[in-house]
Amino acid sequence: MIGYMILAVVVVVVAAFVLWPLLRSQRQVAVSVPARIADLQARRQYLVQAIRDVDFDHASGKMLDEEYQETRGKYIREAAVVLRDLEKEAGGFDEEIDVEILQLRALARNVQLTANQEPSSL
Repeated sequence: MIGYMILAVVVVVVAAFVLWPLLRSQRQVAVSVPARIADLQARRQYLVQAIRDVDFDHASGKMLDEEYQETRGKYIREAAVVLRDLEKEAGGFDEEIDVEILQLRALARNVQLTANQEPSSL
């Protein structure tokens, strides 16, 4: 009889260990970044690294001044366009987040009001 009880406890512990990640992931809300924003961020990272590489190549003497100015200017102009587009895209995304936050706050207020009113109605 004690053997079955120990076996049952072990089964419950193992089941809890295996199912915990599945149960926990349902509670977490994943915020996904729209694909356009992710693409722009990746492009921004590429351009920042390209500018660093050009600066390094010029500093180490691998690139002439004229070529350096031309290449660096090209990357800077492209980065400015990407940053402007990213700001436009992210601005809309920020507005969506703000709306969701306001909705959640309103829901929380309603829950608090309901919780505060229940004891008085008894």
